[in-house]
Amino acid sequence: MSRPVGAPSGPPGFPPFEPPLSALSALSSEIQTSITDYENAKTPKEKTAALQKVQASSNKLSRTTTPIQQQFMQINFGPNVNVAIRIGVEMGLVIALPASGEPSTVADLAQKINAQEEFLFRIARTLSVFDILQESDSPSSDLPSYSHTSYSRFLTLPTAEASTRHLFDNMLQAQANSASGYYLRHGFKNPEDAKNSPFSFANGTDDKGIFDILEEQPERMKLFNSAMAIQATIGLKDVLLAYPFDKLEANKDGVVMVDVGGGKGQFINELRSVYPNLQGLMALEDMDVVLQGGTVVPDEVIKQPYDFFKEQQPIKASNYFLKSILHDWPDSSCVQILQNLAPALRGSPSSRLLLCELVLPDRNPTIGQVLRDMNMLVIAGKERNKLQWRKLLGSAGFKILGYYGLDSPNSSIIEAVLDG
Repeated sequence: MSRPVGAPSGPPGFPPFEPPLSALSALSSEIQTSITDYENAKTPKEKTAALQKVQASSNKLSRTTTPIQQQFMQINFGPNVNVAIRIGVEMGLVIALPASGEPSTVADLAQKINAQEEFLFRIARTLSVFDILQESDSPSSDLPSYSHTSYSRFLTLPTAEASTRHLFDNMLQAQANSASGYYLRHGFKNPEDAKNSPFSFANGTDDKGIFDILEEQPERMKLFNSAMAIQATIGLKDVLLAYPFDKLEANKDGVVMVDVGGGKGQFINELRSVYPNLQGLMALEDMDVVLQGGTVVPDEVIKQPYDFFKEQQPIKASNYFLKSILHDWPDSSCVQILQNLAPALRGSPSSRLLLCELVLPDRNPTIGQVLRDMNMLVIAGKERNKLQWRKLLGSAGFKILGYYGLDSPNSSIIEAVLDG
């Protein structure tokens, strides 16, 4: 049965969709003003701030011009974008695209990666709608051709591919498999036990956390470690420039910094590169199995196996650096980590705790920031705002001296000392 001519679209009770012209004009003006600010920006910080405003206003303009029913469909079907990306990665679609940037036909791509043409077209079409691939007319086929975008080129990096696999296979699937069952069993509240988290629930256990589970499955752990290699470098240069690392001084033992849970040592390498005149020994700490897997730091960097849950900090230094460690854990676990660290800082008033973490704004966080927090929820971790950081550090005996790089879309530096 067809809808009568002139009848309003959408369910009964929905008025015709007519966004106010004043709202569209105001948002358009905001975007143009921010573009002008970007054009006139003198520093990278100013450019980043202007672009963030363009993004926020553009997102709002998109929502304002989209009927609510259409928004509903886009949000509910949205996870299928991740499915298309994951399939594209699995079948090698982005790797098959010519590195030169030339378009490739569906037939050529299908032959390269041994895929059915229509199936490949459906995946590529979805990716092109989201600007992950570039679609163009094909002179030799009814189907379009596809070529690289900056996003698809990024996906050709082994670490980016690993991150895509990890986030989908380990995190998103666990999130989906626990979205109702876990909270119906445990209540609608923050998970406070990393060993009984939504991730645990999705993996059929109530006494093992994500790291316990992955360690039992070497291929999944290998994937996780590869994915973290790219996470360790995102926004790193901004962090290094936000805090005055060149002012750090070594303690009486000559140790200027310990990178706690520092993985393969990417941060130390970047720190030494940006601040080549920084004096003092540096130490890299992580689980023995991580260090045994190889590091990227030079021989003069101390390599110390360390479990921050089971041991007190073994190295005396003037500064302790933790990058993206505490967001993995609920508050009680973070307090344990910090209290095991505290004895090494006692008796040295100049010793600093430097946390490299996302600091959520109190109001109006970005889409990326809230999605990162939802990602941590599945393993009982969380992203925190200033109040949450102050309460957490205070409960472990620390006080915050300052924040650096809060304008960064990624991580900031929180500087803290022992309180008393």
